[in-house]
Amino acid sequence: MEVAPRRTFRLGLGGNREAPDLIALGLAKELPNRFKSLMPSIQTGLFEPYATYREAIDAGVETGRPAPSIASPDAVWPHVTPAHILVEPLESIPTVEIAFKVAWDEEHTVGTRFQNWQFIELNGSVRGQ
Repeated sequence: MEVAPRRTFRLGLGGNREAPDLIALGLAKELPNRFKSLMPSIQTGLFEPYATYREAIDAGVETGRPAPSIASPDAVWPHVTPAHILVEPLESIPTVEIAFKVAWDEEHTVGTRFQNWQFIELNGSVRGQ
């Protein structure tokens, strides 16, 4: 799935063997037009665990690799790579998960989750990698 600005994600939709869920399909179709408005929530969601990681490195925790230098939430974009978009129910509520691989945590894919186009949580070890 292509979303602006120039981001390509693998798309997964809830449903069954016969067809995708119609609500999931509708949300997926809506996402490209909404992505730019979601970017502030996404970048803030991604920056918070980066800041914790950076603080640990600054305090002397050895990670085996250098941390990128990211000064603010809007500066995360050069340090993330699109992974996937997953649209399926979470506790019976249609949920859009937009996931990224991040330079500061190579072991996990970090997903930002939205319900009703509102940020609900960051999932730091998501499936669908």
